[in-house]
Amino acid sequence: MLRLLMANSQQRAKIAALRGTGHNLEEISVKVGLSTSAVSYQLSKMKEYAEESLLGGDSSDIMDHVKKTFGKYANRYEGIPSGTKYVVNNDGVWVRLPLSGERLKVENAEKLKNSFLEFRGPGRARITDKGEILAYWNSDDPDEDIDIDDESSDEKSSQNWYVIGSVNSDLDGVFPLIPELPNDPSAYKPGDIWGGPMDGMRYSTDGRKSIFRSHPSHPRWTTSRKNSGLSKKIWSLFMELKDYEGGRFYITERGAVISNVSAENLDIDFQDAVMKMSSEQRQYLSVRINRTNLVPVFLGTHQGGITLQRGSSIHDPLTDAQLKQLNAMFLSEEEV
Repeated sequence: MLRLLMANSQQRAKIAALRGTGHNLEEISVKVGLSTSAVSYQLSKMKEYAEESLLGGDSSDIMDHVKKTFGKYANRYEGIPSGTKYVVNNDGVWVRLPLSGERLKVENAEKLKNSFLEFRGPGRARITDKGEILAYWNSDDPDEDIDIDDESSDEKSSQNWYVIGSVNSDLDGVFPLIPELPNDPSAYKPGDIWGGPMDGMRYSTDGRKSIFRSHPSHPRWTTSRKNSGLSKKIWSLFMELKDYEGGRFYITERGAVISNVSAENLDIDFQDAVMKMSSEQRQYLSVRINRTNLVPVFLGTHQGGITLQRGSSIHDPLTDAQLKQLNAMFLSEEEV
């Protein structure tokens, strides 16, 4: 009988998360695949542990228990998500070619597959320029899989993302490898046409030394070029190739900085460069040119990603200083 009430660590984490978001026993039972009695038993054990810790006066024990119970489900991603996209299923990790729809097998990705599938079912992982592995999980619909790019105007596209690991700690520093689409920046020189996936952590700049990310439902996250860590060499090449008007650039998990630029601005034999590409690379290039009339170019290498600061929003709670200012507005001069 006891065995029927048992749950694995992933199920316990989901039970805690679902209960914390207001789901009842029947709803939780369906979502985690356990009987209502098993769900009730797990919740009672969690409550029992919390009460024992409270009586013992050790609040740190409670927090440790919560962290262990929720595991990766507690590591909600702060920021506007993006990054290099990988499709993960039980057969492995893949990227999909944009024209033929053919799937390319990603090498060095067994640990990425295992880490992702321990967190949720098959779906799309993202790896940021800081090496964070991101996964989408909605407690109301655990099977839902949101693609950031497809849902860019949807509130959900920047919610319910979790950091489930990192390249250094969970992949032992080994990056996913796509033989047909070389994504190692050491194989390129600044100004070369980029032959890897046109993907990565997405940034924009107004051409006035401000770097930012935007989302329709969120305030702008921003920093300056000086605080971004980007070298002057990369910045100068980017601005030159973009006609000093700014625009968008990407940084991959391996630190490759890439951007779409006009072929007329490139100091290379474009036709010769295309002829040397594989058929897979040409698919990516063809889609990019047809969509934007621009060519993806490698600008240089930047390690460690870019840290942006969240801008203020009218939906943010007022700070103490703002409250004091607001109160002062309603006070008479004598009261002030």
